[in-house]
Amino acid sequence: MTGQIVSKGSRQDGFTLVELIVVIVIVGILGAFAMPRFFDSRTFSERGYYEELAAALKFAQSAAVATGCPVRFALNVADYSAEQQQPLGGRCDPGDTSWGQAVRLADGSAVQGSAPQGVSAAPAINIVFNSLGATGLGADQAISVGPYTLTVNAASGYVDTP
Repeated sequence: MTGQIVSKGSRQDGFTLVELIVVIVIVGILGAFAMPRFFDSRTFSERGYYEELAAALKFAQSAAVATGCPVRFALNVADYSAEQQQPLGGRCDPGDTSWGQAVRLADGSAVQGSAPQGVSAAPAINIVFNSLGATGLGADQAISVGPYTLTVNAASGYVDTP
């Protein structure tokens, strides 16, 4: 053997008891802070409702442009819906203030929805999209769902979802 010293005692590989205890304590601390986030679905519900609301607003604006009739998007704290004026002689009736005709998706279902349990949108507002897609709002409108915020541009009706 060239310069190697071989110990006659046996060497055991592994972790010491102190190292194992330190790792267990670190995992316990991480678990105490991280585990509640895995079991709380509120964040996912808020994001899902935010995306649903943004899609419904965009569809309402598109429906107003496609049909040439104004669409009212009614947003409450716990739900939303989109309605148009009743048609009169193949055209929209500007005198109809009841907004009695639901805007329909391609599958025939109405554009409406409810917020999941514990999730709400603010503020409650009615947005009317005209035949050009613009709104009658005096200024851009921010709508919040939990920590998520979308903005409806007053002039163009564009729904901005950062």
